[in-house]
Amino acid sequence: MNLMMSLDWILLITMSLAFCQQLFSRKFNLFGILSIVSLATYIALHSYSTGFSIFVLLLFIGGISLIGLEMFIPGGIVGTVGIITVIYAIIYINKSTYHIAFILVISLILATIQFYVNRNVFHKRLMLLDRLVLNDSISTEDGYVASESRLELIGKKLQAYTDLRPAGVAVLGNEKLDVVTDGDFIEKGNEVEIIRVEGMRIVVKKI
Repeated sequence: MNLMMSLDWILLITMSLAFCQQLFSRKFNLFGILSIVSLATYIALHSYSTGFSIFVLLLFIGGISLIGLEMFIPGGIVGTVGIITVIYAIIYINKSTYHIAFILVISLILATIQFYVNRNVFHKRLMLLDRLVLNDSISTEDGYVASESRLELIGKKLQAYTDLRPAGVAVLGNEKLDVVTDGDFIEKGNEVEIIRVEGMRIVVKKI
């Protein structure tokens, strides 16, 4: 195995494992940096040996950008397209397609094992993805009440207890209510006002 092949193994496995670990971190940290640096080094080495390619550079930048954009556009589609773009760039720039595909498969297997260990052995949560998901539990023990037709609430001012995406929870005194906006996103902590009550549906707007 020559030096370039050895570097392929080291860089791509490092990239995969670091990226997987980044998913369990609330903020972008050393794991994310290590993943990007490993990928950038791989692209740079092969660009040097095969010749600089604007197309590969665009694939690389575009893929990383889409993966980063996934943090702000939930749904998984943007991130998936970004990952596919990066994988295509990795394979495209390498002359030995079967060799690099084999490394990617091994990297994926190792990352899957790491993912399983983090979730089932260390009981870690997907912090990076949890930022996009409403995870607050709703129970009567915590003071939540059913949203019956309560017309007397119209005009009342509340504080958003969770992000309203557009549904969520707001607090009126010691009472927590299930509320929804007309489609607007309202961050946790903002003051809102109840503008109408439609059966069990309490509609609010940001003040």
